[in-house]
Amino acid sequence: MTPEFADRFAFSAAWVLAWAGASLVYRALKGKPIFYRRPPRVRFREWNATGNSHRNWFTRIAGANGCLVVQVTDDALDIHPFVPFNWLFLPEILGIEHRVPLSGVASARPVAADRAFPHTIFRKFVKRRGVEVELVSGEGAREKVSLWLKEPEGFLAALGVFPA
Repeated sequence: MTPEFADRFAFSAAWVLAWAGASLVYRALKGKPIFYRRPPRVRFREWNATGNSHRNWFTRIAGANGCLVVQVTDDALDIHPFVPFNWLFLPEILGIEHRVPLSGVASARPVAADRAFPHTIFRKFVKRRGVEVELVSGEGAREKVSLWLKEPEGFLAALGVFPA
């Protein structure tokens, strides 16, 4: 190992650790969990879901692929990436962390696979089906989120939405 490589490796490792540390401090200051606990009274729960926000052009093309936990309890919808994907400011950048009361779910509807994955030749092989959810925050701001789930019917039933 050359000294230049060792120096670059040490700098890169220090950079990633500093970025992770800053993210963890930010989450702690904002009251966001670093490690999630399973909430009581879960009606629906799916690990390894895929999703993205419609907040802007970047969040539409980026997103979380197979690292989201989507759960519906008796009183809330919770969407978040699992550890360690909730670190490094990823949920804040990509808009993929939401906890809203069920009254804050303005709409939820199934999406055809061709519409969910329009730019991929692999859409025929995708084993998940899409759901678009429109959320309303406590301040009244609306945000649309696309989720690709293995069991979208169970998700919609847990929300109290029954597709035709």
